[in-house]
Amino acid sequence: MDPNEARGRMNELLYAIDSAPDLTDATAARLVDNMIEGRPFASTPVADFAAALAQTVAAGALHPQTAEMSRRFTERDLFDFVTRVSAQLEARRPWPPKKFTKLDIAQWPSFGTATPIAQVNRPTHQINGATGLPFDEVPAGDAKLPVLIVQLRTGEVVALMGSVDPRSTQFTLLLRGPEDPASVLAHFRDLTGFRPEDITPLA
Repeated sequence: MDPNEARGRMNELLYAIDSAPDLTDATAARLVDNMIEGRPFASTPVADFAAALAQTVAAGALHPQTAEMSRRFTERDLFDFVTRVSAQLEARRPWPPKKFTKLDIAQWPSFGTATPIAQVNRPTHQINGATGLPFDEVPAGDAKLPVLIVQLRTGEVVALMGSVDPRSTQFTLLLRGPEDPASVLAHFRDLTGFRPEDITPLA
């Protein structure tokens, strides 16, 4: 990995480190969970983080720019922390797919015959938080429609379609594929952590 790219990945990992309560193994485990699950690191593959961590550990020190990101922890403390993060991440191989992998909005036309399988009754920011992903927008007459197309960890491809009314908290979950709607809905509920009362089955 290019040194500049590795530094960028390390900066991404440690950007909010001063908000962590401590640098214990439990904190390292939570960071590893977030890398593997893609929250809030949806745009960076876990393999890229692993490569950056391994390169940093092999170098024996953090890049000075990375070390300066923290006002609470010393460079030595941070290096010890990322060394433990790297070891925990390697111990978790093989990594499962991310809970949600965002797909290109260019696939939206393929949902023209998709099956509406549920209504999700949560505000946009909570769906963003559950998936770790932002919505795209597609034209809908003079307005724009929020749409998020994802592949679930379990393999199914679904889309969340909102309303042209930005105040709406109702989203339609669309299934593109032959899978059993009840099974897909169960997977979606499990991966998001939404309560049964947050989701109304439609199929």
